Amino acid sequence: MSGINRDRKTKVPARKSKSESVQSTDISRPAEGRATVPVTPKVKPVQVKKETSQNDNRSNNKQSGRNTSQGARTQSRSNPRGNTRGGNRTGGRNQDSRNSPQRPSPIEGENWARVIEHDTVEGIITAITEGKLFMCRLSVKKGITPLNPTDRIYIGLDQAKKVHVDSYVGGAKLDLMSNYARQDMPLVIQLFIEENSDHFVKSFFNVAGNLSLKQHAFELLPSIGNKKAVQMVQERGSSGFKSMEALNQSCNIDAAELLAKRFISEIEDQNIEPRLVNLLLPVKA
Repeated sequence: MSGINRDRKTKVPARKSKSESVQSTDISRPAEGRATVPVTPKVKPVQVKKETSQNDNRSNNKQSGRNTSQGARTQSRSNPRGNTRGGNRTGGRNQDSRNSPQRPSPIEGENWARVIEHDTVEGIITAITEGKLFMCRLSVKKGITPLNPTDRIYIGLDQAKKVHVDSYVGGAKLDLMSNYARQDMPLVIQLFIEENSDHFVKSFFNVAGNLSLKQHAFELLPSIGNKKAVQMVQERGSSGFKSMEALNQSCNIDAAELLAKRFISEIEDQNIEPRLVNLLLPVKA
């Protein structure tokens, strides 16, 4: 056949879909490239050793350390505060405070004091000791009569002589005292010097010499200059003053008052040198 009819009878196969074109087969697809190998986690040998050593130690402690742990618990319970505060020291801070020596009392060795002020409301006496001129506060015993300034009281260790004082309270400062106490303070010390005038005449006024080429020891007293110091040395002579009354008359001064003012200035200022309080006290009987 030929011609147009021949062309019309020609059968053209229809286009098949993609799904139909894929033929199922049992043959697997050939491998392409290198197959991936699954990664397995690696354990470091150091970690393994630590874990094993810890486990061994724990097991050993459980087996052989039960008695020691119980002993440690009882020891920690017996004194927990001392161990925590003291660190490696046994007993801690509490044991150290017990073993440390106690500070001596400022009035240790003192026997007598002079009353400056008696506060009857609080039951406190402000006094000054005769040995070191140390100002202190003392609690009084119940039922005693009010004391006056310049009264002499016993503060020693003999309890039979302690008629007025019960115990030592603490130190006293001149700037914290009342106005009456500050006014009576020079009078108290002056009366103490006058009652022991022989001691101060022999220990100071009859032996005082030159501190330097330009200053004499008499110039340590207030209102005593170089000319007055030379006059006092001339009046003293080689024999010295027989008494404080003779000293006052010949030199026209009040020696007890001047020496009391010097003592007060040294009590107020601890940096004053030389200190006559330390050189002339305590009074020698």
